Amino acid sequence: MFLTTIACRMSNAGYALPMKLAHIRNLDVTAPLASGRCFLSAASGLVQIGEILCVVGDDEQHLAVFNQNDDGPGPLLRLLPGDLPRKPKKRKAVKPDFEILFQLPSPPDASTKLICALGSGSTPERMRGVVINLDTGSVTVLDLQPLFAALAPLVTEINLEGAVVRGDRLLLFNRGNMSHPETYIVETALAAVTGNADFDARLIKTLALPMIGSVPLTVTDACSLGNEQFLISAVAEVTDDSYADGDILGAAIILLNADLDILAIEPMEPTLKIEGIAARRTALGVEMLCVSDADDPDTPSSLYSATLQI
Repeated sequence: MFLTTIACRMSNAGYALPMKLAHIRNLDVTAPLASGRCFLSAASGLVQIGEILCVVGDDEQHLAVFNQNDDGPGPLLRLLPGDLPRKPKKRKAVKPDFEILFQLPSPPDASTKLICALGSGSTPERMRGVVINLDTGSVTVLDLQPLFAALAPLVTEINLEGAVVRGDRLLLFNRGNMSHPETYIVETALAAVTGNADFDARLIKTLALPMIGSVPLTVTDACSLGNEQFLISAVAEVTDDSYADGDILGAAIILLNADLDILAIEPMEPTLKIEGIAARRTALGVEMLCVSDADDPDTPSSLYSATLQI
């Protein structure tokens, strides 16, 4: 049903058979998290810097760091003070919901590795961000209320899931749901996110992604391929709002061009809630890494790989 639905709904976009995801490892960490478990269970953002993989979970206050050459548990870096409740429902109500993780450009006179995590903005508790210096381990907390105030008139329901740096601008990808299925792409000044400029958010694209039955694919992350093309991950989740989770009916990777038009859609197997992606072009195609959100505190999130022929 998934393949038939996507094929019927696509117009000028390309089409391929399902892309197979290869399991690499569970996202085990070196110390217990808010869940009491020594693994991420809600991985939501991924950045790859050389052999280093940085991962955030949407219900945690730490960054997990992994080395691709070492399959041991990843150390943790605290991003916010305090402790989250252990019970899942209570934790969900107050979690920072870090859904976005991306690398910031290094200053011209330095090679400092900086990454940024942003909350989804779907509740007042989720309107924070952090800038992380991977060289020193220092963390700067960001108040993102001005950002979400600028976004509110532009989207039906705020739920940021992905971000891509494009020059001195930042593209923000807002996720839809069954009630409001559109994927909105909003642009703002990159410096505004880090507190060095005013927000000037504007809506630059609205995407209507394919449906699986009555459930739309909705964006869960985005990354740049470095040649004015972008990848987004999307899942069809049975939910009517930005707060409640639901069953996952399918998942796909979508290629966008410089104008943010859809060039290709590749369904993924097995069906997983993919929440973070990183990718680069090679001679063999697009090599992609992705992390899953198990939506279950007792089930580890995992790292997967795939090669896209797009």
